[in-house]
Amino acid sequence: MAESSAMYAVLDDGPYAGEQVRVDPDATGRPPRTIELADPGGDPRGYVLVGPHADADRWIYRRTRGDVDE
Repeated sequence: MAESSAMYAVLDDGPYAGEQVRVDPDATGRPPRTIELADPGGDPRGYVLVGPHADADRWIYRRTRGDVDE
């Protein structure tokens, strides 16, 4: 079994905009469609895959529409 290579989510918005988080690829080796991260207060926030980044091992994620600060 081949070892999977590192893959990173680049967060497009939200409290961690511009940061990168390591993510595990799905069974086909693609980035996950969604990820969940805790915001600074500890509440879970969903992020959805938007598309590829300029770097081959990075993918852009944006907060899901329902996960906005009030």
